[in-house]
This record gives sequence, structure tokens and C-alpha cells, in this order.
Amino acid sequence: MDFSECKLEALSYKTAAEISQWEYEKPYDVYSFKGRPNGYLLKEDTWGKEQFCLSNKDLVIGQVACQFHGDDLGVGWSLNPLYCGQRNGHLFVEKCIQEIRRHKQYNGTIFLRVAASNERAIKAYQKAGFVYVKTIRDEVAYTNKEEDFWVMMSRK
Repeated sequence: MDFSECKLEALSYKTAAEISQWEYEKPYDVYSFKGRPNGYLLKEDTWGKEQFCLSNKDLVIGQVACQFHGDDLGVGWSLNPLYCGQRNGHLFVEKCIQEIRRHKQYNGTIFLRVAASNERAIKAYQKAGFVYVKTIRDEVAYTNKEEDFWVMMSRK
């Protein structure tokens, strides 16, 4: 996939409704939006400030969230299930970082957290320049199950 034409845009009712229907195949189904309450995704006052979509014309390529923690920026994203497993996750991550940096006018360290069991995502993040910082225990959203997560950082 060519991400060069993709742009970061504020979430809208339309894009949030589309993202809320995303379902991932096993073993990634734990990250599905469909059928799960997601008050944050639907929180309009975060649209365009913390929450965005990466889009190419009318196609929603991914959901992007970012929040400042002091001088550091924490990010999270979800690639549209239609584009998963095609060996271009690192390109998606690189484009998201480029767009976040442009939109936020930020050149500092970017952090993310990823389930230690999500080897596919970890490989994409490493290929995009993220490095391991530490392991923490946290809950996979809406599962009430704790597991190990990697905290990763990028200065790119």
C-alpha cells in the first residue's frame, strides 16, 4: 500500500462509526472495536486534539490517538483490518509518526505500549525505528485481563 497520499484528520461521527465496526481475525480479535464499549473513541472533545484517523481520500486507513505526558508523547493506533497482515504495518507507523509530528509540531521522544504477545506489531514497530524500553503489566482494553506490555520509544 502507498501511504504517501494519506493525511491525519480529526475523527468525525462518520469515521468513528466506521472504526467502531472494525473486527480483527484471531489471534488479534482481542483488539476488535465491534461489540465493545469504547467511550474514548466516541469522546468528541478529543477529536482533532488527541484522536485522529489516517485517511486516503474517503478511505479510513487507521485510527490514531496521542497524548502528552509531560514533554513526552504517547501514541496508539489501529490499522484498518482490511490492511492488516500485508507486511506494511511499519509503513503505516512511519506515516502516522510523520503526520503526528507535523500536526503537533513535535520533535521529541514518542512512546507506545504493545502487548508482549503481539509479535507482529512489535516487528512493525522495530522496523519503524522503535526500541524496547521496559516491560509493564497492564490490561488489554475491555478484557479485564492483565498481561505483559512492552513500552517502546522512537526519536525518529
